[in-house]
Amino acid sequence: MSLATPTSFSDAVDHNNTRHTSLSNKPLRPLRIAIIAHCLYPIAQPYAGGLEMITQLLCDELVAQGHDVLLYAHEDSQTQATLLPFLTRAEFDATVYENEHDSLGMSREEMYQYLVYQSALRDIIERDERGEIDVVHNHSLHHIPMMTGQVFGSRFFTTFHTPIFPQLRLALLTLRHGTKTQFTAISQHQQRLFSEFVPSHVVYNGIDVESFMANIESTTDFDRAFDTRTVNNSDEVYFWYGRICPEKGAHLAMQYCMEAGKKLIIAGPKSNEGYFNEQVAPLLAKDRSSNDPPLFDYVGHVTKDEINQYLCQATAMLFTSTWDEPYGLILAESLACGTPVIGFNVGASAEIVTPDTGVIVPKEDKAAFIQAFAKIKNISRQACRKRALAFCSVATMVEGYIALYEAAVDNRQQQRLNHQKDAHQTLSTFNNLNGRGKPWAGSDLVDSDNETIALSSGER
Repeated sequence: MSLATPTSFSDAVDHNNTRHTSLSNKPLRPLRIAIIAHCLYPIAQPYAGGLEMITQLLCDELVAQGHDVLLYAHEDSQTQATLLPFLTRAEFDATVYENEHDSLGMSREEMYQYLVYQSALRDIIERDERGEIDVVHNHSLHHIPMMTGQVFGSRFFTTFHTPIFPQLRLALLTLRHGTKTQFTAISQHQQRLFSEFVPSHVVYNGIDVESFMANIESTTDFDRAFDTRTVNNSDEVYFWYGRICPEKGAHLAMQYCMEAGKKLIIAGPKSNEGYFNEQVAPLLAKDRSSNDPPLFDYVGHVTKDEINQYLCQATAMLFTSTWDEPYGLILAESLACGTPVIGFNVGASAEIVTPDTGVIVPKEDKAAFIQAFAKIKNISRQACRKRALAFCSVATMVEGYIALYEAAVDNRQQQRLNHQKDAHQTLSTFNNLNGRGKPWAGSDLVDSDNETIALSSGER
């Protein structure tokens, strides 16, 4: 498909009111940041999922802003940061007995992940002892970094990207009793979910908004400008995309469009063949058997650029997820393209999609969803793009994280100053009580020039 440049339809957007970073605007104080990814998949395109994309974008933007970033990740990861590969499976197999996991009462995969993260944390701790690390940011979804990270206190951050999976719960059951480490959630919904165990700061996920071509005019104008033929014979067409599986609810979008007589393009991999065959395929067949022009077009697993163009031509993107999405990256991507959203009120959807950028209805409320087809035409596509730039950008996400990093570093420096002040007070009190008396043998105190005073027994 022939695509225009990412700014083709976004010239009217007021970029002055958005937060943006660039290489020319480097921070006054570069930070040294260690980031721990999860070990299952490379942090590289094509992404295995949203977590891989977020980790790569975070690392690359931090580097672009002038920070020194170490990324502990799968050996095939691609990053602008300094990549420190995890223990490989070949290295793991070479260092443990074939049946060693059995003696520990765990699966071999569990043992591998355990050693992967232990090895990474050992390296980070050693670097920190040499003064090479300011903060550590954990995205691993595993309990080992969360527990071992206690050594860093408030300089250790864990981001919650998922529901409370067993590996996370293992650590949370202990940390709920007290921890100085810090946590971030990718939405207020996610924050509430984890509040039973630990408090967290909300830092919303970000996408590379400026990499998306945006249509802020109308679908008709877009088709005329780019001579597209993907959508034809109608100015009103809707788009659904994502993994085709029960919890994403593609069949619901199809049912609503069939009842309302709306055209729908469906894109995504068949991640659950049984669901596709039982719920989606029959609706596709029923649509084709009708004497009326077909409403549905399943286009399969498509690229980001193809998704971009489909969204630009769509009247709205349909979001029918039936589970509580912690964030919902496709919502941000749709807004980045200037495309309004009709979606269920699940997870963080109402935090991302405002009344100015879409229509959010109760989950599986068919009547409300169908009514939204008429309401969505009044939504400004320009407002959608502005929302994405201001709220859903990588720059905004990184800005939130940097604020937390800097606060943690400042807190550590303040603690050191307080420690030095206490040492001065101890020395002053001792001298006042003993005239020219000196501290006891072997003690290390700090003088007014922040140099350590080591006193021998002969100076009593």
